Amino acid sequence: MKDIFERVGHISDVMKNFSNKDKLAILCFLWNDEKNVSEIMNCSNVSQSQISQYLWKMKLEWILKSEKKWKEVFYKISDEKVLDLISCMKNIFGK
Repeated sequence: MKDIFERVGHISDVMKNFSNKDKLAILCFLWNDEKNVSEIMNCSNVSQSQISQYLWKMKLEWILKSEKKWKEVFYKISDEKVLDLISCMKNIFGK
C-alpha cells in the first residue's frame, strides 16, 4: 500500500508541472531537443531567474536532466513518461 502512495506522489509532482502554463511551455519546448536557458528565454515571456527556478525544480523531480557543454548548461527531458504525455497532448490538442 505504501508503494501506491509513493507512485501517486510522483505522478502528482509530474502533473503539477503540466498545470503551470510556463512549465508546460518549457516541457513542450524541450520535448524533442535539449536547450539552454537562453534558448528557452527567447521563446517565452518568463524571466531568466524564473526559468532557472523551474528548471532546477524539475531537475530535482527527475523530470529533467542537465549536461554542461563548455560554459553552458543544456536541459533535456529525462522521464520517458513525460515525453509520452507531451506526445499525447500534442495529438489531442494539436501541435
